[in-house]
Amino acid sequence: MTAPAPPPPGPLLGVWAHPDDETYLSGALMAVAAGLGARVVCLTATRGELGGPVPPGSPPGTTLGQLRVTELAEALDVLGVREQVLLGLPDGDCAGIPPAGPVHRIAEVIRAVSPAAVVTFGPDGFTGHPDHRAVSAWATAAFEQAAPAGARLLYAAATADRAAESRDVEEILGVRMNEGADAGEEDSPVVAEEVLAARLRPTGALLERKISALRAHASQTAGALAALGPDRYAAWAAEEAFVDYRTPRPPG
Repeated sequence: MTAPAPPPPGPLLGVWAHPDDETYLSGALMAVAAGLGARVVCLTATRGELGGPVPPGSPPGTTLGQLRVTELAEALDVLGVREQVLLGLPDGDCAGIPPAGPVHRIAEVIRAVSPAAVVTFGPDGFTGHPDHRAVSAWATAAFEQAAPAGARLLYAAATADRAAESRDVEEILGVRMNEGADAGEEDSPVVAEEVLAARLRPTGALLERKISALRAHASQTAGALAALGPDRYAAWAAEEAFVDYRTPRPPG
């Protein structure tokens, strides 16, 4: 006789601003949860229509927003995620939207999914992007309104060692992990390792799966892959870390 299988973990809900946010910051987490039999739902606020030009070779008449929604569906399929919610809000203008509407819509999804955990950006937006910051505020307000007892809200974060290891990539790509905030400042995603609620360092098949999902977001990732090479890109994109939103976050 064999012991009964443990029950799957509770549902996981991700709340993000643009297609590809979910894979960069929680792709391995979603894949692991889905592989354990958990319900995983990805909510995306915008279509990411301001994320650059439409790549050459796209079907005639295709807009970037349409392309990125297709890429999102392909990436989630790679990760084993079967449910997604697209709010269809304007890219680049989330900070200007009255929050009551988005908070209400996210709260409705939380009530429907009854997640054990919600993952999203911290107030810093991880990169400081105004859309990220707005989505963090919306998700937090919705969680406080609608989350079931015992649910956890986790903010994407990074440790000081990851920030240090990423400096060369940020210089090559012309991006910053924490625009407007350096490690040690209050408004930064960089935190001390001891306050982390979870940290994933995928390797092997799990890392390959995450990178395959990132490759599905080709309009956003092809340039970075070409600039860094596959090995450096994978090392840079692999790690995922989270802090509990109620935990004070001394800087890393």
